[in-house]
Amino acid sequence: MSSDKKVRKLSSDQLSELRQAFNLFDSDNSGGITIVELKQSLSALGVSITEQEARQMFSAIDVDNNGRIEFEEFAEIVADFYFKKYSRAEILEAFRRFDHNRDGFIEAEELKNILSQLGRNFSNEEIRTMIQKVDRDGNGKISIEEFAALVEKESSQN
Repeated sequence: MSSDKKVRKLSSDQLSELRQAFNLFDSDNSGGITIVELKQSLSALGVSITEQEARQMFSAIDVDNNGRIEFEEFAEIVADFYFKKYSRAEILEAFRRFDHNRDGFIEAEELKNILSQLGRNFSNEEIRTMIQKVDRDGNGKISIEEFAALVEKESSQN
């Protein structure tokens, strides 16, 4: 399935999520992601890449070679993730990127910090609301099981 067809198969909720993710990377709200913003965003997510890797990744996504990744280019790449099934190891690795203190939970402060590093500041109440949406046991934290259920639910809806 081509990327263009994948983007067209996304629901309006999924497109909205993609737009929100794009906006996290587009920290200056210019409508395009620069290579600097790409590197900052990946770093905030705990992904360290070399300058060369960043340039290669950027040029692969920036298909019109204008020095910016526009939403359409971003959506075509990220749409693949909506159709991918994740292994338990991949889910665990993603969880670990958020669980900075390695206590087995994503706590409000950890979520707030990573979002802040992405240039998005949310109130404590907004963070609590985000966590409540996936916190099945009501402890105010996201466990690996809750995180995995969220990822598996999102990937199975496609």
